Amino acid sequence: MPIRKHDAHWAVAVDLMLVDEGRSRIALIRRENENVLALVGEKLQWNETGAMGFRRAFYEELGIIDMMDAGIKSWRLAGLFGLHVPDRDPRFLQGDDGTEKAQILSLVYLIEADLDRLQKAARPGSSVVALEMVGLDHLPPLFLDHSSIIRQVLQAEQEGRLPLLPDGEEYII
Repeated sequence: MPIRKHDAHWAVAVDLMLVDEGRSRIALIRRENENVLALVGEKLQWNETGAMGFRRAFYEELGIIDMMDAGIKSWRLAGLFGLHVPDRDPRFLQGDDGTEKAQILSLVYLIEADLDRLQKAARPGSSVVALEMVGLDHLPPLFLDHSSIIRQVLQAEQEGRLPLLPDGEEYII
């Protein structure tokens, strides 16, 4: 079946939850064009796998090529978010002027890291103005639904329910 004009257009983001071993802190970025902190992440490019996007996000957002030298200890898929929230990222909902609309899904990875080592190794990219370590018990307002994603992933990890994958209804805590 051909793609029709009214079919959904999707974009997939790779979002990285960089947490310390004790799950007390998280690494967040501040981009130059946004006033809030956010998860490290990038949208997948055409013909790019999730693993390729994962590595590219480290490089483009943090300037990191060798993740092990930067204190990354382990990573795992934490879940897929946004399937039941078509308007979760309003930046991609324009379209009446001929530009494409897109629904944004987030493939979220939970990454355990030595955050002090990560901060020393990071050389934020052109759009990132800061890498900040924030306590998970007092998260400030975050970009879009990132604080909800963080809470859901950490709770599901404690309950042994990762990865979170939607089935009929989006998981809500």
